[in-house]
Amino acid sequence: MKTLFKIAWRNIWRNRLRSLVVIISIILGIWAGVFVSAFSFGLNDQRKVSMIRNQISHLQFHDPRWEEEPNVNYLISDAKAVESWLEQQKPEAYAFRLKTMGMAATAHFSGGVQIIGIQPEQESLLTGLGGRIDSGDYLNDKGRNPILVGEALAEKLEVKPGSRVILSFSDGAQNLVSASFKVKGLYHDVSSQIEKLNVYIRAEDLQSLLGLEADQYHEAALLLKDDNQVEAELSKAKEAFPQLLVESWKDLAPELAYADELMSQMLYIIIGIIMLALSFGIINTMLMAVLERRKELGMLMSVGMSKRRVFAMVIIETLLLALISGPLGIIAGYLSISSTAESGLNLAMFSDGLSSYGIGTIIYPSLPQSFYFGTAAIVFIMTLLAAIYPARHALKLNPVETMRTL
Repeated sequence: MKTLFKIAWRNIWRNRLRSLVVIISIILGIWAGVFVSAFSFGLNDQRKVSMIRNQISHLQFHDPRWEEEPNVNYLISDAKAVESWLEQQKPEAYAFRLKTMGMAATAHFSGGVQIIGIQPEQESLLTGLGGRIDSGDYLNDKGRNPILVGEALAEKLEVKPGSRVILSFSDGAQNLVSASFKVKGLYHDVSSQIEKLNVYIRAEDLQSLLGLEADQYHEAALLLKDDNQVEAELSKAKEAFPQLLVESWKDLAPELAYADELMSQMLYIIIGIIMLALSFGIINTMLMAVLERRKELGMLMSVGMSKRRVFAMVIIETLLLALISGPLGIIAGYLSISSTAESGLNLAMFSDGLSSYGIGTIIYPSLPQSFYFGTAAIVFIMTLLAAIYPARHALKLNPVETMRTL
């Protein structure tokens, strides 16, 4: 077998140009596949992180009936006990909210909105809302009925900081409530759809308008320090509050969890397709090599080399090409990912399209380590399959006929 490896290695470099073209093609194909996969993974991961960090958090607590129909009367039972438990978990942040659907109106436009009553300081720690104010100021305890409006909605309402907006909604007794709010600031979000939907006011103002007590809320949200602790904290929360509906981000946004699973499968398919295309080049190259050396192969078989060893030699030659190009392609992909992982790729020119899907303009390519091993396995398997046809063709050579042409 050692002799076969030596012969195969020398055979590769008998036509250096052809071998180098194949090697470079495989390197470029693997590099492109790995980097595109890292970009796709980073795109999906950025969307998931943005939704968790800016909107849904890791865990949410509601009244069990809230899942079927959000209603202003479906409040968290014993919110003080929930708050005490949340503090004991020492999370990154937590906050309580009130939510109701209503109408926002100005002299220029009126439309449906989700009115969210927040604790300004805690909400800023939880979702970073305070750092996403483009103009005006964030909510504080000063002033009467301040409101934050999304940039996209502000364009429709034609408002700016200092303008007035009328909010109309139903209280717990189904009475229509209307109140005038002064625009305190305009916020931006990764999703333009969220900007059009959500308006933020102080929880105390919404509690007053809905006729609720100061410790009554519809929702509690929890952001953990470690993403890997979600399932453990979910189990603990369900055990501590069996009377409440406790959901993780996977329950609240199942499409994000599904996208994670689907992405891993799709990335391997991308690499497989690239290697399938490259395999035709490998087949063509090795078949040319076999045809050019048919006299040599015939002579080897005539002096006693078995067909099995001839078959193995062609297979080894092909695999050596993969063993040279595969690691180099993966290393090139890894270096490209590492060079852009911290600074990211700026896609500001596509900001409008990305924002509609809740994706920011800076994408940070990344790949799990397991993907590199999976890519190496795909390269090896596809190269092995590509080697079979040229190797089988070599077996069909007749030593007597090839010797006659010498």
